[in-house]
Amino acid sequence: MNRHRLLVWLLRLAGAIEILAFISVVMPRSWMEISHEWLGMGTMPEGPLVMFMIRQASYAYGMHGVSLWILASDVVRFRPLIVFNGVAFLLAAPVFFLIDYTSGVPLWWTIFDSLACGATGAALLLLTRGDS
Repeated sequence: MNRHRLLVWLLRLAGAIEILAFISVVMPRSWMEISHEWLGMGTMPEGPLVMFMIRQASYAYGMHGVSLWILASDVVRFRPLIVFNGVAFLLAAPVFFLIDYTSGVPLWWTIFDSLACGATGAALLLLTRGDS
């Protein structure tokens, strides 16, 4: 498999995972509360800001996933945006680590979230290296 095919595969995989966030845009609050407790984070806080943040962040993640699928449709043409996404994923790794760590999410979540962002960013940049 050549570098471009791997890049397409990676963009589609990352996009598909992010597209799953759309579920939380319409998920009933009761399901969120069950998930929150199941993850060991205790009782989910009340209030409109919590729901606003969950639903808007989920929508933004989902739309970013759609954009990754669009980028995968022509990796040569969209190379500058793919490189931008690679850098953004790399920058997100330490930022997400700090956010996750100070927010009290489980340690496994903090580590996985950070490593997944860093690995995705590094892979995107490696797979676009040398293209012009």
